[in-house]
Amino acid sequence: MNLELLLGATMRYSAPILLAAVGALFCDCAGITFIILEAQMLLACFFSVIAGYYFQSWGIGVLAAIAASVLLGWFFIWITMKMSAIELVVGFAINFLIDGLTVYLLRMVFHQTGSFVSPDIPEIPKITIPLLSQIPVIGSLFREQTWIVYAAFISVALAAVLIYRTAYGLHVLACGASPEAAKAVGISIPRTRISCIMIASVLCALAGSQLSIGFLSMFSEGMTVGKGYIALGALMFSNRRPALVLFITLLFGFAEAVGNQVQLQGTIASELVLMIPYLAVLACVFIRKPQQEQL
Repeated sequence: MNLELLLGATMRYSAPILLAAVGALFCDCAGITFIILEAQMLLACFFSVIAGYYFQSWGIGVLAAIAASVLLGWFFIWITMKMSAIELVVGFAINFLIDGLTVYLLRMVFHQTGSFVSPDIPEIPKITIPLLSQIPVIGSLFREQTWIVYAAFISVALAAVLIYRTAYGLHVLACGASPEAAKAVGISIPRTRISCIMIASVLCALAGSQLSIGFLSMFSEGMTVGKGYIALGALMFSNRRPALVLFITLLFGFAEAVGNQVQLQGTIASELVLMIPYLAVLACVFIRKPQQEQL
């Protein structure tokens, strides 16, 4: 098993989960039960492909993915905040709705079932960082990766600073820990929570774009395969610590990379290895310790 290829693949496979997990971190700190990560990623996958295909531009594809994910975020806001619906119920309903919607749109727009593959779908360019890519072994982490992959890991540091080192982060934490106290000191809870949902929407859009036009330049039904739920599992286990979010998502990405290499070698049933990320999510749920809200 090639270690350099394994490390590079781990970084690529971790990036979409990490982006979604960081977005969920903002929402969780603000007291929002935001489980539509899967739906936003899947919708972004579809619209990045369709826009990229018709406009022959990966940039427009990414912008279309962001627009679609943000609109879905506003739909969630309207139902939960304006209509006072239960966030958990709405979240599951939206996930099922988008799954069916993308299947329908695939057949209506591309007249295809299962998947849509075309050489006319643009691919996000790969970037190699000159000096870092020459480092033995770990240099593969900085070789032939899209800008979204690099942005995913930068987002962890930005989230840590925004949430725990700025006044905005204090407002976010206050909304999650004690909404009554936050409201008493003049913090707008709806505005703060909406901003967190918008951050999560944009990050999920980037994650979906990476999955569709960053990996293989294609769209297939249900291509997120539970990555949004894995991101939630990583968040639950991390106890809102960005560094631990990064570590857990890297473990999930490593498991997927190992599974793919095993599948190529054909020595072990790859299905058994591919179960590891999902089993890890279940393990995270059971071993997570409750944490008190802190400001």
